[in-house]
Amino acid sequence: MPKPIKFTYEKKVAFRDAFFFIIICEGKNREPHYFRFFDGLSSRVKVVPVESGVGSAPKLLIDNAIRKEEELDARAERDRVWFVIDTDRWRNQLHEIRQACETHPHWRVAQSNPCFEVWLYFHAKAHLPALNDISQCNHWKPHLPTVIQGGFNSDFHPVAIETAIAHAKASYQATGYFPEPGSTDLWKLGEELLPLIKKDLDALKGRFPAPIVIG
Repeated sequence: MPKPIKFTYEKKVAFRDAFFFIIICEGKNREPHYFRFFDGLSSRVKVVPVESGVGSAPKLLIDNAIRKEEELDARAERDRVWFVIDTDRWRNQLHEIRQACETHPHWRVAQSNPCFEVWLYFHAKAHLPALNDISQCNHWKPHLPTVIQGGFNSDFHPVAIETAIAHAKASYQATGYFPEPGSTDLWKLGEELLPLIKKDLDALKGRFPAPIVIG
């Protein structure tokens, strides 16, 4: 079957009073690439993914957030910072980020267990996969191309963010603030971002109505 169409569209310049949606990513590639899809989609919001850089330990991610806010002159009463983190590597240290959020009310955490691929999976599927161990990231990554033909394409598939929000929210389970294996609360980030981009996202889907190709 043919590969899905790549969405190409002219990036819009953000309004002077546009929201900053700063996304501090634990990863260097997949997460920033995913969120860049939304930057320039709407003039109402400037989506700014921040790569992990030299490391992804919680303190370094917090430093990245502070540095990017200062660089952009972000305002707490208007703008948002989201930490997009996994459970697999830093489980015993993630409380550092949660504590930092308590002193920065406009900071948020979106956590996946075990990894970001759980969120990507929900763009196509509503129920957990039949994996040998859903708590292991190395089981999720090779599974994605079996349910999304050709694998997840961040130039195209983020257009299904509304589907991902619905699927991830409906299946979400957590112990305290830790998602259970196979759960992600990235739907919370999606619900905050979606109202800012929905009109432009719907227009884009209208131009390119090709669906995700399910394997």
